[in-house]
Amino acid sequence: MGLLFQTPVELNELDDRISLGNDGGLRVRTYGLPMVFWGYLLAIFGVLFFMILAIKGPLVKVLTGEDTLNKVIGLCVLAIFILGPITLLAFYFYEKEIYKNKDTLRVTHRTFFLPIWRKTFSLKNGSLELEHYLDSPNIAARTKRQGMAGFENRGYYKLMFKDHTQKSFLIDRNGRRGEMRKLKELLESH
Repeated sequence: MGLLFQTPVELNELDDRISLGNDGGLRVRTYGLPMVFWGYLLAIFGVLFFMILAIKGPLVKVLTGEDTLNKVIGLCVLAIFILGPITLLAFYFYEKEIYKNKDTLRVTHRTFFLPIWRKTFSLKNGSLELEHYLDSPNIAARTKRQGMAGFENRGYYKLMFKDHTQKSFLIDRNGRRGEMRKLKELLESH
């Protein structure tokens, strides 16, 4: 999700995404999705609404019928129409928070403002490292043909926490190395 939900990397008094707490801790929260994505969500909900209107009659008939297999299929369709929009909204209300206080680093993933996963790291037992990840061969960069620069696969960069046993945990990722370097420096400076 780090490629879609951007993390701020510089202290700015106009931005509430990076804040210093009363206890001296640094709190960094990801930005939300751009407004165009909310337009896409509205369009998806519109399509779902018209699909529900179109199948409401047959779905009610199947659910009130006597055939068990048809009832199960009807319940599955109903579950998709209920859980689909809720799952989509969960992605839209997703937020990652990185909290650093002295030698403790905590990463919390939230959706609908509720924590769904939290991991705490002790910086005494490990360190933050920047890694480059490229999952496919970079053919356009190898051939160096004119006009192919836009098709070069540059991969992305991951900010990882590595503990003393060399286990790695993902803190954040981004397509730009400078952004990850700035985030690493921000977390190490506080």
